[in-house]
Amino acid sequence: MGRRLFLGLIGAPYASDLLTSTVRIAEEAVRQGHRVTVWTCGYATALTTAAIGRSAPRNLAAWDTRHPSPAALVQHLLAWADGELEWLVCRFCAEERGTSEQMAGVRVRPSYEFMVRADAADVALVLGVK
Repeated sequence: MGRRLFLGLIGAPYASDLLTSTVRIAEEAVRQGHRVTVWTCGYATALTTAAIGRSAPRNLAAWDTRHPSPAALVQHLLAWADGELEWLVCRFCAEERGTSEQMAGVRVRPSYEFMVRADAADVALVLGVK
């Protein structure tokens, strides 16, 4: 049986490769048979809001090229992981930033669960911007 991995994605996910790193780590952990929880706080709660479409805004320099939105990436990952991944959003951060309405499959949880879930995991990794 695999281990339980907790990934905390904190802050502004577009400031660096935080989202890409989190998705890659989560995908590989599930692929290796582990159970993964991704917890978002701060502006990372905006990644999966219900209002975000399936495609990222197009680049004027490459207009014909389309890329999936962060929400579409997470939705695909959740479906692919078949229950071995959960994507959670901090309620306090979401309410403070107006991102409480989340896409299907993403759950909004009370902030105290961050430490409860991190402590319950076999491995916890928090990715953020200082």
